[in-house]
Amino acid sequence: MNHSSLVGIYLAAGKSSRMGRAKLNLPVGNQFLGSMAFRAALESKLDCTIAVTREGDSLEWLAPFSKNKGWSYLECLKADRGQSASLKAGVRMAADMGATGVVVLLADQPFITSEMINRLVDEFKISQMGSYVSFSHEGMIKPPVLFAKSFFPMLFELTGDQGARTVIREEMREQGKQIEINSDLHFFDIDTEEEYQLLMQQMRKK
Repeated sequence: MNHSSLVGIYLAAGKSSRMGRAKLNLPVGNQFLGSMAFRAALESKLDCTIAVTREGDSLEWLAPFSKNKGWSYLECLKADRGQSASLKAGVRMAADMGATGVVVLLADQPFITSEMINRLVDEFKISQMGSYVSFSHEGMIKPPVLFAKSFFPMLFELTGDQGARTVIREEMREQGKQIEINSDLHFFDIDTEEEYQLLMQQMRKK
């Protein structure tokens, strides 16, 4: 990796308990729900993406990328301890790879694009490696979020279902860059059957 390597942490180790079935394997046209944002990550300026999955995942949604370069797979054996466990496992692997920053991505956000990820990367480089770059909607920080290496110790302190955004406390908000996005659609995540049907409706409009 080069001296300013950025690694994507693709969090795909959730239990899909609210959906009642493995949501990342759900079909969306000719692709899988879990593959949509993952494809965006691979097509972005990220140097590498780590797919963090739970033990026993069929990996059906990852199959289309089996021959692609630029990504690694990490099975999180402690996924049942909450999102923080898979996040920390991914960040630890990225740190071992020599990453100077990570972009935390959620596998159930199908409308994340490579252009959005690239904007985080570009803003990070323009800001001369500030502490973080995030999107926001109506003042609320939204994933994906880019964290500089200086944030890694705080990410390692997360517990349970705490997400990466929780480390950006009020007093730290001025230490990074927030990109305001007018539409909340980009950050739509799929947790329930009703939300999956809304996604299908939205895709039919395209």
